Amino acid sequence: GSREHGGKEAGNRNEAGNGMRRACPAPSTASPQLRAMEGPGGRFPAAAVQEILREAVGSALRERRYRPGPCREAARDIAEVVKARVKALGVPRYKIVVVAHVGQLGGQSLQVASRCLWDPQSDTFSSYVFQNTSLFAVTNVYGVYFE
Repeated sequence: GSREHGGKEAGNRNEAGNGMRRACPAPSTASPQLRAMEGPGGRFPAAAVQEILREAVGSALRERRYRPGPCREAARDIAEVVKARVKALGVPRYKIVVVAHVGQLGGQSLQVASRCLWDPQSDTFSSYVFQNTSLFAVTNVYGVYFE
């Protein structure tokens, strides 16, 4: 079976299944619920991005067993598909950054952290965690408003 977790987490580190932690750049005042952020150029469609993540990651990995080469390619393909589909939503003035990690389940842990300049009034992100009996995936989409 597979276990999926989607959501927008705010300002802290959260356990994401099997010992994984993810650091999120959103401010601690942000709601942990999905919500659309509005930059001067329009709204960032967080709910639509969340659905794209769920669909793209699930369809690429649901029945897959972990093998390093094919999973490396799957991570790259997921990032490309998600980026293209988010760009196709046509949200003006947002730069889209997609980061996809796929790893083997085996009792090990994974620590991932990132830092960037972040405007809590207009920048936003969506995050999705997927797990089946053999592998896990963590995919983040960052919408960074470009002035």
